[in-house]
Amino acid sequence: MAPRTDTPPGRFDGRLRTALRMVLVIAAVLTLFGLAFAGLAAGLSVALGGALAAGNLWILARIVMELLPNDSAGADAQSRGGWALVAVFKILSLLALAWLLMRHAIVSPMPMLVGFGSLPIGIAIGSLVSDRSAPGESSVETPPTPP
Repeated sequence: MAPRTDTPPGRFDGRLRTALRMVLVIAAVLTLFGLAFAGLAAGLSVALGGALAAGNLWILARIVMELLPNDSAGADAQSRGGWALVAVFKILSLLALAWLLMRHAIVSPMPMLVGFGSLPIGIAIGSLVSDRSAPGESSVETPPTPP
């Protein structure tokens, strides 16, 4: 039985899962550096910034996945306006949560910004180490079969 090449609904492809994992790994590494070099408060701020960055990527991926269906029937049946509202709500929620965390002095702004830095770093590293073959293709070259 051949493996499935399409992703089931609600599932991310391998490249996106790799990028999400790398964002979390980079956030953990930056958190350890924050704990080691700046103390507990900075480490907590970096960890919360990294968690917000990973959550932001996960929600954005869900929105994009819903806006780009695999088939034309799915494209015709969806409500793009609803997902656009979800995207606006996502960014407003992210800004409100970051503001509330800083306003109530739960986090420090600069270490939290370092945690947010795990997003572009993790995406870049994830794109370098992930499988870049097209969906349905194998990343290992198979020799041609003789006639």
